[in-house]
Amino acid sequence: MHRRIVVLRPHEWLKEAFAKRAFALAAPRLETTIAVKGVRFDERYHPVRVRGRLAVSGERPAAIGFDYAKATTLESFCLRTDFEDEEAIARFARDRATEVVGVYADPEVRAFPSPYCGANAIGDATDVARQLGVAGLKKLGLTGKNVRVAIVDTGLDGRHAASDGHRLRIVGGWSPIPGYAPGSTSPPQHGTMCAFDTTIAAPDAKLLDYALLQSSGTTFNAFLSDAIAAYASLMELLDDDPRPLVVNNSWGMYDRSQDEPVGSPGNYSANPDHPFNQMVGSLVAAGADVFFAAGNCGADCPAGACGARDVGPGRSIHGANSHPDVITVAAVTVTRRRLGYSSQGPGGLYQRKPDVAAYSQFTGSGVYPNDNGTSAASPVAAGLAAALRQKLGRTKLTPAQLKGLLQRTATDLGGTGWDYDFGYGVVNATRALKGLGLGPAKAKRRRPATRR
Repeated sequence: MHRRIVVLRPHEWLKEAFAKRAFALAAPRLETTIAVKGVRFDERYHPVRVRGRLAVSGERPAAIGFDYAKATTLESFCLRTDFEDEEAIARFARDRATEVVGVYADPEVRAFPSPYCGANAIGDATDVARQLGVAGLKKLGLTGKNVRVAIVDTGLDGRHAASDGHRLRIVGGWSPIPGYAPGSTSPPQHGTMCAFDTTIAAPDAKLLDYALLQSSGTTFNAFLSDAIAAYASLMELLDDDPRPLVVNNSWGMYDRSQDEPVGSPGNYSANPDHPFNQMVGSLVAAGADVFFAAGNCGADCPAGACGARDVGPGRSIHGANSHPDVITVAAVTVTRRRLGYSSQGPGGLYQRKPDVAAYSQFTGSGVYPNDNGTSAASPVAAGLAAALRQKLGRTKLTPAQLKGLLQRTATDLGGTGWDYDFGYGVVNATRALKGLGLGPAKAKRRRPATRR
């Protein structure tokens, strides 16, 4: 069988099935008007609303500058579907052309892994805070208070405490598993590490436990269709409550062998029309600050899960991790040296990736011997964004403007202003505050005393 994501044009019965999260409400119409021989819709996956350019009726333009601003109110619906063979896919697309927007790859995505390459910790969370410039944030009372940070990952353990006794403040969440209780993942895993790393700069952030990645033995994975459902939930969250939302994603596609070839209409890694890439762009356009780890397939020390042709410059940052609207984060040590596993641009969707770097390979959460990979670097940067959003709210800077602030105030490590290893450099809270006019106040000069 061939698993694919099918995107359909909108109907009221699809809207109702999505609103009530019930496949059964759509099943009769799917069987009578959509299905063809050799096609089976996955009953465990209800129709999910997709926002973006895909919903335009008639002709579907190719990516034109990623201008999602005019497409955020448009919608279509996706389902997870099994096809008997390639012929069934072609037959479905041909015979249901008036209903089908597209058929897309549904590759496996995985958490970027725990320690490998025998790398030891370099410094700890205190060193990260010092290098990042967290003291300046705290002086201004910027701790991420009341800012929501969604950790889209393996789930969070709300009972776990780091070595300093700090616990996570979890206020809600989502999971593809019905009945999941946010904060109940035990023992602590990759997601708990990421959550703690956001709290280095934003200890008072309100954490949302988006438990996308589920255990399958030795790995935590999901399908891209599950990620679309997670982002549909985030879109609804932002619709209902427009306060600041920062989203961290320390996962991605390691191996493009599960993807359709680049150039194919169903491709994910380099195709802006893929429904997940559409959802990511739409969430940013709606006002969320979205961070993605660059990946752990750098040329010097790639993770074992990386595909044979998915290692090194130009071959290791794929799909949404390379989306032009997100903030793609590379990894460096607290001594500001690149970590060899950190993926290198150009990216699949946008060449100038990564955007910035942040700190990794330090002791901190206590989940693993050290918090490592671009998995740790991304939430460190996301935590800085959450702290700044406490001051900025949703209206003072758009996500694109906040991204620009982090880029232009980063500490250049490559000496070129931007490069494929570090982006614009390592994020710097002190310089970001100065860029906002919130740096240390200059001492006022005293006027000499006037003699009477």
